[in-house]
This record gives sequence, C-alpha cells and structure tokens, in this order.
Amino acid sequence: SMAPGDDPFQIIAPGSELTSHFQIPAYHMGGTHWYHPHHHGSTALQAGGGAAGVFIVEDQPGEVPEEIRTMEERVMMWTVLDLSTLAAVQGLFNDALWTVGGSGDAAATIMLVNGQSRPEVAVEAGKWYRWRMVFSALGSASVLSFAPGGDGATCELQLLAKDGVYLPLAPRAIDRVHLYPGARADVVSSKSWP
Repeated sequence: SMAPGDDPFQIIAPGSELTSHFQIPAYHMGGTHWYHPHHHGSTALQAGGGAAGVFIVEDQPGEVPEEIRTMEERVMMWTVLDLSTLAAVQGLFNDALWTVGGSGDAAATIMLVNGQSRPEVAVEAGKWYRWRMVFSALGSASVLSFAPGGDGATCELQLLAKDGVYLPLAPRAIDRVHLYPGARADVVSSKSWP
C-alpha cells in the first residue's frame, strides 16, 4: 500500500479525516475480507468495540464458475461486543480514554449481524445464495447452523472459501460453519421444502 497505508502509529484526531490508498494487484484472487483499525495499543478496543467492516475483492470473469460469480449474495458482518473483555482490556491501557458499560453491564455480551440484534432474512425456496460472512470478536467463537424451521424446511450448505481463500476442492458439503475472531467464510445455501 502507498503511504500512509496500514501505519499502526498514525493518529487521526477526532473530527479530522485521512484518506488511505491501497493498490490491489490485478492478479489478486477475489475473496471476502475485512478491515479494522490497527492503531498501536487500541486495536482490541476499537475493533472489539465494533469499528470493523467487510471488504470484498470481486471475482474476475473466468476465475470461478459463472454460476458462483453471478449468484445473489448476502453479506453478514457478525460483531460480538464482549463488554467484560473490553472493560478488562481498557483497564490495562488508557482508562481515561473511555469507559465500557456500567457496573451492571460488565458481564454482557452482545451479538450483532450487520449492526442489528436478531435480524431476519427472507430467502426463496430452491434458490441458491452466496453468504459472505465475517466474524469480528475479541475472543469469542461461534458455530452457525441452519436448523429446520417450524415449516419443516431444510437448508443445504456448501463451503466455498475460508478467510478469503477458495478451497482447493469446492464447494464442499457442510452442516455448520465454525467462526472464530477474524474468520471469514463463503457459503452457498439453498432452502428446500419437505
């Protein structure tokens, strides 16, 4: 990247802005990635506090099968806000910077998907979707599975990529997706009726 790029000592004062430039080589494989602050001493507080987002490098024609490249996509940014861990990390560094929660909130863990608590997503039966998932957390892990709903519908899952890199043999049938801090997973799924 060109300066300032990914400088962990760069300070951007409140109310100011800085534009960074990143040159992605033409030969870079498409994939699902994420971005978050890297300020030295504050990465855990900032990224663990939700300052993160999804960054997608698009697949080039001919790089993956056309039905995968053109499949309807759904992006899911999982953000786990572990208030007790954030408070502990914050206490080790700059306790005048900010305070995490109140005394009654210290043990709370909040999980958001695309900034929402308990969102719902409608999908069509028989249609395949590509789910681009990013899991942002300090130390939590999660296992995602698609259980049959009250209507008896089931969901077939196929894994395409992990951490922004396509599997050598893909897609691969799975029944759950393991997510850990910084994990990315590209999964295709289809809902079917009994």
